[in-house]
Amino acid sequence: MQDLDIELVRAFVAIAEEGSFTGAGRRLHRTQSTVSLQLKRLERRVGWRLLHRTQGRVGELTPAGRTLLENGHHLLRAHDRAIASLNSQQFSGPVHLGLSDETAHQNLSYALARLQAYHPLVELEVTCASSAELEEWVETGRIDLALVNRCDSVGCDNLQIHTLYVEKLAWVMHQEISWRRNQMLPLVCFPQGCSYRARAIQALEADNVKWRTAYTSASRQGVWSAVTAGLGVAALPLNSIPQDIPGMIIGSTKLPPLKSVDVAIVSCSAPGKAELLVILRSYIQQQFTTRSGG
Repeated sequence: MQDLDIELVRAFVAIAEEGSFTGAGRRLHRTQSTVSLQLKRLERRVGWRLLHRTQGRVGELTPAGRTLLENGHHLLRAHDRAIASLNSQQFSGPVHLGLSDETAHQNLSYALARLQAYHPLVELEVTCASSAELEEWVETGRIDLALVNRCDSVGCDNLQIHTLYVEKLAWVMHQEISWRRNQMLPLVCFPQGCSYRARAIQALEADNVKWRTAYTSASRQGVWSAVTAGLGVAALPLNSIPQDIPGMIIGSTKLPPLKSVDVAIVSCSAPGKAELLVILRSYIQQQFTTRSGG
C-alpha cells in the first residue's frame, strides 16, 4: 500500500461527513468532479472501495471506509497541528465572532476549526444573535467581527462592510395551506432584526397583502418545523430550502416577489487586533469563495 496523501484523506473525510460530492466540494472550495476524482485516487492507493455509490450519489461507507474515517480525523488534526507549529507568524489573543441566528452556516464551522488548528493560541469565542443585534454589538465593541444578513449595502461610518455574496430568497409553505388574497396571510418568521423577516414584510405590504405573525422563532429549525407543519408561510434562502420534502411549495406565484439580502462581514477598528481580524475575515471569505449570487 502506498503512503496516504493528506489532501486525498481530507477530501474523503469531507465526502463522508457531508454525504455528497457537492457538499464536500463546497467545504473544500473545489468542484464536484475534482472531489470525486480525489476519492478514486485514494481508493486506488489503499486498494479498497471506501464508500458505496448509487448513480453517482454517496452511499454508506464500507468497512474500510469506516476505519479510514475514524483514523482520518486523527491524521488531519495531527497534520494541521504540525503545520501550525512550523508557522512563523503565530497569532494569539481573544477574538469574538458573531453569527446571525437565522443563517445556517454549517460549513463555517470547518473554516473556524482550521483557523484554530493553524493558530492554536487564538482564543475564539462565537455568539449567535440577530443580524441587527450583531451590527450594533460590533459598533459598540462588544464583539469584534460578525457575519450578518443585510437588506441594503448602505454602511455606517464606524463599520467596515465586506459583502460576500447575494442571497436569493423564496417563499415556502405547505400545500395544505389554503389562502386567498382577501384573507390574512399567516407568517412564520424570525424575530425583529432579521433581514428575511424584513424582506417578507416589505414585499407583502408593498403588494397590499394583509398578514399576521403566526409563529416567531430565533431558531432556524423552529422556523422550518413551523413551515413544514403548515402553520404559515416563510421567506427563506432559496439555496437552503430542501427540494425533496413532500408537500412543500417553494416560490409561490400567489405571493409578491422577494428582494435578496446581502451576506456580509462587518467589523470595526479594534486597536491591537487588526492583523488577527484580517486573518479571521480571510478564513470566512475563503469558505464562501465558491458561492455565487444565488
